[in-house]
Amino acid sequence: MGKDNLRSELLRSLGTLSNDEIQSLSFALTNQIIKLFKMYPELIDQIGAGYLPFKAEMAPVYQVLLHAAPLTIAYPILREGSMGFAIPEGMPKGSTWLLPPYHEVKPDWLFIPGLGFGLNGSRLGRGKGFYDRYLEHSRAIKIGIAWTGQLNEELPVESHDCHMDFIITEKFCWDVKQQVKF
Repeated sequence: MGKDNLRSELLRSLGTLSNDEIQSLSFALTNQIIKLFKMYPELIDQIGAGYLPFKAEMAPVYQVLLHAAPLTIAYPILREGSMGFAIPEGMPKGSTWLLPPYHEVKPDWLFIPGLGFGLNGSRLGRGKGFYDRYLEHSRAIKIGIAWTGQLNEELPVESHDCHMDFIITEKFCWDVKQQVKF
């Protein structure tokens, strides 16, 4: 199946989730992320990056996450057609892109949304390539965020597509390099 058809199928699947289901999945996902930080406590002292979710998109419940671990989290910004990351001054505001005031940073790890993920670390995004272009020159740890319904055996990938180091769902954390659940 091609990328466009798979995107449409996954968007349709996400669209069937109610707001209550998304909220429940997001809380369960957040508990799995907390488990990741317990396994890799060195990540807590680094600068991380989150994202401002689209409708029907899994995302950490940042208030719960920040209560469990004292994280520094940046959010995506758009500058001259490219994605960067910045830490907001105060609560993050914006719908996809963080609104000022903020200060730009280079995160050490990123939570990365996607429409689909393969257990080999492949990711199917929304098709605009912002994350792929950003990560092309980054050594940041890539943490894909999804619900188990977004996992696929195989995804169509191209040479420019970025691969995840970890994939976190509401049910488990997946270490891509070790091919191990925890």
